[in-house]
Amino acid sequence: MAGGDFSPFSPAQLVSVEKSFADLSFLETFHGESSQLIISQFVQHVAICQPRTGSETTQKIKSQPHQGSCDVTQTIRFGLASLGAFLQANVTGPVVEGSDEIEAIFLSAFAQVQSSNGQTSDSTQSTQASMSHFRKLCLRSLDVDGVSPYPYIPHIELFCLSRFIFTSGIVLPTEISQLWSDSRQSLSLHLSWTRLRIHLWHYKLISQPSLGPGSLFTKSGRWTDVPTLQENIEKSLVEAESSIFGSVEVDENLEQPQWPLDSRIQFRLEEAACHVMLGNDGKARKALLSATEISGFSYALSGALGKRTKFQENNTSQLVVLAKSHARSSTSLSQQDASGAAPTVLPLNDDTLLENIKFDNTQNNKPVSELPDELRDIKPDDQPQLSPEDHIILLTEATIRDTFSPADSLTSEEILPFALRVINDKSTNWQTYTQALLVRSRVELNRSRTIERAVLQMQALVDQVIVETQDSKSSTKEPAGDQSSSETQLDIPTIQVTSSDQPGQSTGIRKPTSFLPAPKPSESASPQERLQYVNALSSPPRWHLESELAYAWTSVGSLVSALEIFKRLRLWAEVALCLASNASTDDPDGRGSGGEEKARAIVRWRLFHCTPSVDANLDSSGSIGSDDAEIDISSLRASDFYGPERSPPPPNSPRLLCILGDIENDPQHYRRAWEISNRRFARAQRSLGELHLRKQEWEKARDAYLLAVGVNRLSPDMWNRLGDIELRLGNFPDAAEAFQRALSTANNISGGEDARTWSNLGTALLSWYRQIISEKKDRQEKLGQSGSDVLDDMAGTKRAAELGKSGNKLLQDSLIAFKRGATLADSNWRIWDNVITLAASLSPNPDLDDVVLGVRNVIRIRKTEEALDLDVLALLVREATKTPIPGGNQGESEVYEPKRGTIENKIVSLFEQDIVPLITTNSACWALVSRLRAWRRDWVGALDAAEKGWRAAVGGVGSALSASSGTQGQQGSWLTDVNAWDAVMQRTSELVAAYENYGSRVDSIGSRWKGKARSAVRSIMGKAKESWEGDHRWQSLTDMMDDLKL
Repeated sequence: MAGGDFSPFSPAQLVSVEKSFADLSFLETFHGESSQLIISQFVQHVAICQPRTGSETTQKIKSQPHQGSCDVTQTIRFGLASLGAFLQANVTGPVVEGSDEIEAIFLSAFAQVQSSNGQTSDSTQSTQASMSHFRKLCLRSLDVDGVSPYPYIPHIELFCLSRFIFTSGIVLPTEISQLWSDSRQSLSLHLSWTRLRIHLWHYKLISQPSLGPGSLFTKSGRWTDVPTLQENIEKSLVEAESSIFGSVEVDENLEQPQWPLDSRIQFRLEEAACHVMLGNDGKARKALLSATEISGFSYALSGALGKRTKFQENNTSQLVVLAKSHARSSTSLSQQDASGAAPTVLPLNDDTLLENIKFDNTQNNKPVSELPDELRDIKPDDQPQLSPEDHIILLTEATIRDTFSPADSLTSEEILPFALRVINDKSTNWQTYTQALLVRSRVELNRSRTIERAVLQMQALVDQVIVETQDSKSSTKEPAGDQSSSETQLDIPTIQVTSSDQPGQSTGIRKPTSFLPAPKPSESASPQERLQYVNALSSPPRWHLESELAYAWTSVGSLVSALEIFKRLRLWAEVALCLASNASTDDPDGRGSGGEEKARAIVRWRLFHCTPSVDANLDSSGSIGSDDAEIDISSLRASDFYGPERSPPPPNSPRLLCILGDIENDPQHYRRAWEISNRRFARAQRSLGELHLRKQEWEKARDAYLLAVGVNRLSPDMWNRLGDIELRLGNFPDAAEAFQRALSTANNISGGEDARTWSNLGTALLSWYRQIISEKKDRQEKLGQSGSDVLDDMAGTKRAAELGKSGNKLLQDSLIAFKRGATLADSNWRIWDNVITLAASLSPNPDLDDVVLGVRNVIRIRKTEEALDLDVLALLVREATKTPIPGGNQGESEVYEPKRGTIENKIVSLFEQDIVPLITTNSACWALVSRLRAWRRDWVGALDAAEKGWRAAVGGVGSALSASSGTQGQQGSWLTDVNAWDAVMQRTSELVAAYENYGSRVDSIGSRWKGKARSAVRSIMGKAKESWEGDHRWQSLTDMMDDLKL
C-alpha cells in the first residue's frame, strides 16, 4: 500500500480522524475488511521478521501486492484506534471492552501465517499459550540496541500494530522528499507527528519499572541507552515541527498555519515532555516557553501571607502559583468540561494541618509587586478557571523542576504549588487532574503528616488504571475456586492480600481489587477524554505506577501490600527482598530466617533448573514461561533448584545473582553476575568488594571497587567506599582522588556531598602531606649515608609533583576540606578540632581567622571547660600581643579596643565572650586572659584575671581540685602533687607581678599593692610549709617575701 497513489491529505483531515472516536469504541475499527488485511500483513511481518533476516523479509513484504485497496483515511483511523486502545489499556483506563474478539482476530491471522510457512501448530496447545507466543514475538520486535521492553506489557500487539502501520513504510509512507507539492510526501510529512508519538511511547516502554521510590519514571529515560530509537525520535521531532508550524498561502499577501492553535500548543507541550524523557532540560524549557507564548497563558510562582495549620495565629509567607488563561479559552471551558467527572480526591483529615492554605486577603498596604499586570489583582484562593492546555503547562513546569532539580525539600516546596493550582481548579480533563494528584502525592510522601493521604491517594489513582484496565477475564488463568470469589460483589472494599499459608488461597498473581469503591459509569470519564492529552502529560504506564505505589507502601511499613504488587508485576527480585524483610510471625525458625529461606528459593527458582533428583513435574520444561504467575511460591524450596543454570538467563539475572550472593555469601554468584552482564553490572563488583571487606581482604576489595567505579562513574557511594579502602591501605593520593570523585558526582547532601566525605578528603590530603614530609626525611638520611639520590620509594612525592601540588598546597586543601565538612556537620566538634589543628599548623603564618572560627564552634558545641586547648589559646594570645598598641591623646588611661574586623578584635571577642564564661578550674586560661587584658591596658581586668587564676590554682587545700590541667581529681592536691605545686607557684608569681605592675594603676588598690601581694605569698607559705619547705621552689617564695618588705 505504501507504494500506491494518495490523494492530497491535509492536517484538518487528520484532526477530524482523531475526533471521530468521540462516541465510539476504538476496537470497532478492527472488524472491517481492510483492517483484517492489515492485521494479516502485520502478523506475517512479526512472525517472519528475525534479526538475521529482517531486511530481507521487509523487502519481501513490500514487494508483495496488497490484496485489495485500503482507503488512506480508514488506514490512519485504524492505526490511531490501535494506539488509543493500547494506551487506554495501559495508561489511562477504563476497561477495554471486547478485547477477546480482537485477540481471536490476531490468533486466526497468526495460525494462517504459521500454516503458510510450513509450521505445524500443536492442536493441544491452548489459546492462551498461542497468544502468549505471539506476544513474545511482538515484544522481540520492539528490541532496540540490545535493550528489551518490560516483558509483561498487556495487549502489546495493539502497540506493535500501530507502530507497523505508521513507521514500517509498508502500509503508510514514511520518507519525506524535498518536493512540497508531492501529495504522497505531504501525507508522510503530516503523519510525522503520529510517528513521533509512536517512537516516544516505544521509548517509554523500554524503561523497566522504577526500582525505587519517587518520580523516577521521567528520570529513568536519561539512563536508557537506545541511541537508534533516540535518533528516530529526534528526526520525527524535526519533521513534525516543520509540518505543524509550516504555513500555506491563502492569497498572495497572506499565509496561515496549516494546523489549528490548539494543535500547535499541544505539540509544544509534547515536545517538552519528549525532551524531559531524553534528559534535555534546556530544550524542554524552551518548548514550554513557546507553548506558553502561543497559548497566551500567564503564570508565576509567588508568595502570599497565609496560615497552614489550624492553630497558627500569625500569617506567614506561603508559596502559591498565580495563573490566568487567555480570553480565547474562556468561552470553550464549559464545552470542554461536559462530563464533569474527576478522579477521587482524598481529604487530609489531619488534626493540625489545614486542608488548604488559608490566605490573608485583607492586606491594606500591599508591597510593590513584580508580577505581570494581569496577575496583580488575583487573590490566591479565588483564581480564575484555566483551560486544559494551561493546566498541562503548569504540570509540565512541575515535571521539569522535579526531573532536573536536586531531590530535596526546597524542590518539593516549589513543585507542590503547581499541582495545587490544578487540583483546586475545576477539573477540565480526567487525565490532567490525575497527573496533578500524582504529583501532589509524590511530594506528600516525604512529610510525616501527609504520608498517609499520599499513599492512599496513590492507591486510588492506581485503582482507576489497574483495576479498571484489568479485563473481566483475568490476564492469567485463575483457579476455579478463586474465580467465583473474585466475581462476587462485596459491600466493603478490600485489598485482596492474604498470608502465604492461608488455606484456600493461591499465592500466585491474582487479579487486583479496588481499595476504594469503584466509581459508577456516570462518575468516570470516557476513554476519549482521558486520552485527549495523554501524550502531552508525563503519565507513567501502569507497571511504573504500580511499582511506585509498592515503594510508597514500603515507606509506611506495609511490606505485605508491596509484596502483592511485586508479585503481580513479576518483579521477583523485589518479591525476594520483601519476603526476607517481612517473614511470617509464626515462623518456627524465628522471625526473618524463614523469610530469607523463601527468598532464596525464589531466586534459585528463577536462575537454575531443578535438581535432577526432584520430580520432573516441578520444572518439566527446564525454562521459565509465561505461566510463572501460576507457581505457588510458598511451595518452592531452595534445595530443589541446584541444577544447571538456565540458558538463556532470565531477565534481570545479574541482580538476582547478587541477591543470591548476599544470602549465601558465595563470591561465585557475584562473579557470574559480572560475566552475564558483560562486565557492566557495577553492583556485582560492589557486593564482591563488601564480601572481601568483611574478610579483611583489603587488596581484593580495592580491585573489586575499581572495577565497579570503572563501570558506574557517577556513584558517590562507591567512590566513597573506594576512598575508605585506599585510606586503609595507605594509598593517600588515590584516596584523595576517590573522595574528590565522590564529591564531584554528588548533586546534593543526600547524594554524597556530606560531612563525612569532606572530612575523609581532608584526612587523605593531610596524610598525603605527612607522607611527603616523611619521604623527604628518609631521602635526607639516605643521601647522608650513601650519597646517592634514591627516588624510587617516594610515591607520594612523585604523585604530588605530577599534579603540581606542593606540601603546603596539600595542607591548605586539607584545611578547606575540613572546613566544608565542619560547615555541613556543624554539631561535630571533632571536625572543627581538625580545622583548628590544621589552621594553626600552616607555615610560615598560621591562619588565625580559621583558628578563631574553629575554637568558637568547638566551645559552642561542647559548652565545657574541657574544650579549651591551652596551646591553641596561647598561640592566639601570642599573635595578638605582638601587635603594638597605637598611642592615644589620653595616654594609658583608656582601654584599647582593636578595630572591628581585625584579627586582634576577633581574638579579644573570643576570649571575653566565649572563653571567660567557661573558666572555672583552669588557672592557665586565667593567666592568658590576664596577659591579653594587660596588652589592652585593661589593668583592672588583668589584675582580676590574675587573682582568679591564683584562686583556681590554690583551690581548697586537701581537696581533689587541681587547676593545673583544668581537670578534677586527676593530679590530686597541690600539697602532695608536684605538677600541681608547680602550677600554684606559677600563678603566685604571676599574681605578685600583676600587683607590682598594675596595682598602682588601679584606684581601688593604689599603694596597697605590696600588702595584698605579701598576703597572697604568706598564705601559700603557711599552707605549704609542712609539705614543701625543703623544696627549691620554697626559696622562690622566700625571695618574694623579701622583695615585698615595706
